[in-house]
Amino acid sequence: MRLPGRLEWKILGAMILVAGLAVGTAAFALSYTLRRVAAFAVHQHEVGGSSTAARAAAIFGAYFTERKDDFRRRAEEIASTRPPSVSQLVGVDGLVRARMLEGAQAVDQWEANPEVVSRAREGKPILVELPSDASSNEPQRFLELTFAIPKELYDNYQALREAIEREKELDRAYDAVIPRFLRDYFVVVVCVVSVAPLFGLLIARQVTKRLARLRDAASRVGEGDLSVRVAPTGKDELDQLGRAFDHMVTELGDTRSRLEYLQKVSAWQEVARRLAHEIKNPLTPIQLAMQELASKYAGDDPAYRKLLDTAQEIMHEEITSLRRLVEDFSAFAKLQKVEPEPQDLSALVSEFVRLHPEWQPHVRVQGTTVPVIAPCDRTLFRRILANLIENAVQAVEGAGRAPDVRIAVEARRHRGRAAVIIDDNGPGVSAAERQRIFDPYVTNKDGGTGLGLAIVRKIAIDHGGDVTVSDAPSPLGGARFVVEIPM
Repeated sequence: MRLPGRLEWKILGAMILVAGLAVGTAAFALSYTLRRVAAFAVHQHEVGGSSTAARAAAIFGAYFTERKDDFRRRAEEIASTRPPSVSQLVGVDGLVRARMLEGAQAVDQWEANPEVVSRAREGKPILVELPSDASSNEPQRFLELTFAIPKELYDNYQALREAIEREKELDRAYDAVIPRFLRDYFVVVVCVVSVAPLFGLLIARQVTKRLARLRDAASRVGEGDLSVRVAPTGKDELDQLGRAFDHMVTELGDTRSRLEYLQKVSAWQEVARRLAHEIKNPLTPIQLAMQELASKYAGDDPAYRKLLDTAQEIMHEEITSLRRLVEDFSAFAKLQKVEPEPQDLSALVSEFVRLHPEWQPHVRVQGTTVPVIAPCDRTLFRRILANLIENAVQAVEGAGRAPDVRIAVEARRHRGRAAVIIDDNGPGVSAAERQRIFDPYVTNKDGGTGLGLAIVRKIAIDHGGDVTVSDAPSPLGGARFVVEIPM
């Protein structure tokens, strides 16, 4: 039984999240609503069934009224005794502040200590007139007394009054609040039920969007556009599918490029075969005719004899050059079939360099500690190495430098390819030349046929690989050619 993949776990997790969100929110809303309704019901029962709070408030009110009247009577009694100093009033129950006034000016005053004042709730000052002695000329005096009750008692009374007012307001609103609670609960449930599918749709849209990108990319590939890429960034099954699609399109593009090149090479091989045939046939008669013409002259004209010898020499050099050209055309037209066998490419490259002492001062081989095994035709692969190394040495010498060529062998296991990399310190290959450098008859060398690199690529493609010129410059400053074949 196959275990769920990343995408399946994502979808399953999203479904569980959506369901959990809907159920959890609805349950919380219902629980909250029921608690509020129950609280209102209990409160309604308690308030409706008892008037204890109201009676307590009435008792508090009567107590405060009685105390206020008592403070007024006590102030009048104190004034009737005409105390000579307010300090004599210390110890009067409830008194926290006293002043003796002559007009608007205080001539004597007293105040309880701050601790007592902080625990008291002061009332309004009571102003009483002190009796005057008719026989004296003293100005009229008044006594201003401030009484207080315990602050805690007054605060409890105020809290009780506020609670009673809130209860009255809640009682009035009770009948309207319950329907509102139910309506709010219904709205919450509807919102959750509406949002949950939208959330699920958003998650599904993320999946279908990636599928749509794959579909559009596949349609463009079907129309022949092999430059399209999906370029996924995730790690689930859809992203793996996208990476596989990109790899497939890349391989398809490379395969189409190789097939097109092979078709061109096949046509060029036919042209080379006919050219070799047409050039080779008249070469021998021309050479024989020139030799016979020179040998038949029996005259003693030195100038004419010198002319014949010069012409014969020139003719011989050109015929020899044409014969080499014919040999190149024939070799290109008659490339043998690849017969691959497993080979250690590092050992093959090292052996090839040892067998060519003329290149040993200029060529360095960098192998690997682990053998790089790949199926290849030893003879044809040596031909690849010979053409590439010869081109590199000639290019560097043409630039007036001492040749420095480095050959490295790599195992590119992520691509399933073995690579032979050839770097040089020559002038490099321009971007414009990279597009046509492997086409037959394209060359920058004097007297070159432009078939060497064409043969190299034809052999590499016949091995199931290819050869390219790297866009990045070589570490040696020149060109970098990379030959890849399947491992």
